[in-house]
Amino acid sequence: VAGLLEVEVLRIYDAPETTYMWDKSDPYVKLVLHDGQFDERGHHIGEQMQTTVKEDAGSKAEYNETFKVNKPENMDVVRVFLYDKNAVAADELLGSLDVDLKTIYEDGKHGKKVQRSLELVKGGKTTAKVDLTFAIKA
Repeated sequence: VAGLLEVEVLRIYDAPETTYMWDKSDPYVKLVLHDGQFDERGHHIGEQMQTTVKEDAGSKAEYNETFKVNKPENMDVVRVFLYDKNAVAADELLGSLDVDLKTIYEDGKHGKKVQRSLELVKGGKTTAKVDLTFAIKA
């Protein structure tokens, strides 16, 4: 379904306390709307959203940041990424997970907010948890 997608990133927790060089992690969340055929070339990628970086937050951080984007009919998945911001090297991916927006729409008919606590995964293992709310207004 096409419409206005609202996503609020509430918090992350149970993430790695330290990362590169035993430095406290500086986490941020990136959200990418896509059509289920995620590829790096971008043919299947829609809007991208990113929280602020929480410097030296370590294993948990509060965000309470809301993003609103137009959701095309064919974009039914949001990939949630958790990264550690690095000053010297490339940012480190701490975990990710796809969220099926069709189930969000069914659970939150009429644009009601639906909260999800998600386990982000890297290398087949849970690496962090994130709390989000979603609403889709058709």
